[in-house]
Amino acid sequence: MKSEDFIIRAENVKKRYVLGGEELWALKGVSLDIARHEFISIMGPSGSGKSTFFNQIGALDVPTEGRIFFEGQSLFDLSESEQAWVRCNKIGYIFQTFNLIAVMSALQNVMLPMVFQGASKPEATERATGILERVGLGHRLHHKPLELSGGQQQRCAIARALANTPDVVLADEPTGNLDTKTGSEIIALLKSLNTEKGVTVICSTHDTKMLASSDRVCWIRDGRIEKVSTGSEFRVEEMEKDKLGR
Repeated sequence: MKSEDFIIRAENVKKRYVLGGEELWALKGVSLDIARHEFISIMGPSGSGKSTFFNQIGALDVPTEGRIFFEGQSLFDLSESEQAWVRCNKIGYIFQTFNLIAVMSALQNVMLPMVFQGASKPEATERATGILERVGLGHRLHHKPLELSGGQQQRCAIARALANTPDVVLADEPTGNLDTKTGSEIIALLKSLNTEKGVTVICSTHDTKMLASSDRVCWIRDGRIEKVSTGSEFRVEEMEKDKLGR
């Protein structure tokens, strides 16, 4: 593939933390190219560096060494205001704990990024209503987060991530707090956004159902990429395990 076909490129990314006077390298040189319109899952045990890497490619944290490129531009060579513009306009974030504002309705939560972007209230209201209808919350526009189920809160969080029509959606354990049925519905929703709208979806996950829906799966262990497999390879592996288990 040509370099312009990749929306995000991580180049020898390293991340060091100092805890109690001791150095801890959470990432030890991770390189990964993510194609436009790809659905990719990042998988790894607790402490593997998975979440740290996730934060680097989402411009939420700065690498100690290495570079992150977004649409060919080195993210951390940008000014803080330019980085903020990328986060506001190009990337949508879905957090495991939803991070919805409790005193605001679903509609107001989704409108908020649009207001920051400069949209008028009538425009933001119309756009937010349309997005909430798309994720199945058209009948819950004026309900506050605590009046919504866990699955509905996650749908609202997805709607908020889509508020400014991002090119990339970063989803941190999007099914982690959900039951199996609701989790499957959220995976299907993210997959439809990827296939129908061309949104690049990057998930940090432990959910094997998410992996099976992915174009690629990046396995991280001890701060390094252990392997990268396709979703179809993962499905074949799971089928073989099922056969052996019978």
